[in-house]
Amino acid sequence: MRIGICGGTYDPLHLGHIALVRAALNSGLVDEVYVVPSGLPPHKRKELVSMATYRFEMASCAFADEKRVRILDLEILREGPSYTLDTARMLQDKYPDEAFFLIYGSDILRDIERWHQPAALLAEWPLLLANRGGVADDASRKLAQQLREKLGARIQFFDAPSIDLSATRIRKLATVGQPIDDYVLPEVARFIKKHALYRWNDELIEVDQGLWVELHLMEQRLWPLLKRKRLLHSLNVMMYALHLARRHQVDLRQVALAAILHDCAKCLPLKEQLVLAARRGDKALLAKELAHAPAGAMLAAEKFNINDPLILQAIHCHTTGCADMNRLDQILFVADKVEPARTYANLDTIRLFAEDDLDQATRICLQEINQYLQKSSKPVHPYARQALTDMDTRIAARK
Repeated sequence: MRIGICGGTYDPLHLGHIALVRAALNSGLVDEVYVVPSGLPPHKRKELVSMATYRFEMASCAFADEKRVRILDLEILREGPSYTLDTARMLQDKYPDEAFFLIYGSDILRDIERWHQPAALLAEWPLLLANRGGVADDASRKLAQQLREKLGARIQFFDAPSIDLSATRIRKLATVGQPIDDYVLPEVARFIKKHALYRWNDELIEVDQGLWVELHLMEQRLWPLLKRKRLLHSLNVMMYALHLARRHQVDLRQVALAAILHDCAKCLPLKEQLVLAARRGDKALLAKELAHAPAGAMLAAEKFNINDPLILQAIHCHTTGCADMNRLDQILFVADKVEPARTYANLDTIRLFAEDDLDQATRICLQEINQYLQKSSKPVHPYARQALTDMDTRIAARK
């Protein structure tokens, strides 16, 4: 079978990507296409690249009905930067009887010699390049011939529509709340809106690049531990929590690590959660609905090497709240309850308060939870009662 490898950042996956894949399939040169979202792109270290889960899910929903397209997490799970040469070799080793081709737009010919080990890449893998017509195509064919003569490259062109889209422009439109329906599939637009994917990009682009690399590595380690829906929730909590941390001048690394790891034990079997929670030593949180929180604190310490007691405490009490909550505790508690994909009642009020008054936002969250439990004839946890009393006291003292 002839399989095309179509790698990219896909941040977001837009109509240009869709057209490229469909044109390659319609060309008859390949039987299937493997779409491979990058893990940590080596050439974009100075940009805010969205977490891999978001980009993988956009690709998955975009090609959900295309039986000849597979979305692979190969680069997401591989340690280190995502290089095309390594990806192609891994796929060839895994499927030795298949013939693989690299699919790109013809514009890559201008800089492919600056890629990672270009001579090896072009010697081992044939290129299938989109032919979009016009003067640029003439230049591409000249460059292709030069690469054939210089490096023995095997290059074929296929016809594809000319769709010139900028992922950077789409992200900027989404950041300011402008419609992006003309640039992405409806299901991708819905995904971006539901998860507020680019809402805080303008402010978070200033976050230290080293922290983003650390978070991408954390996400990679969480990938096999959490179901995709749970991982999306954790990332939503992290992005919103980072926004709140900047608003309230709380340490960004503490907030980000607590948020991305707060549900790290959520998808473990209940028996494992209870064992971990018991070792944490808090008998008040051993109910099956609550055990994932102290279990998560233990897992964060043992598997993810988190030794900051403030981070571990925030994870430990993120479900119920607790007495004497600090700003880190409050940000994680609120972000967990009202991250962008949540749809409970009264969320807009809580989000509005969260911008400038964490005590009020925490108080309303606790009230909403307590009312829900009472209506369901379930007991309110003592930690939640104490947390609400503390918030009432703080707010009264300010008045």
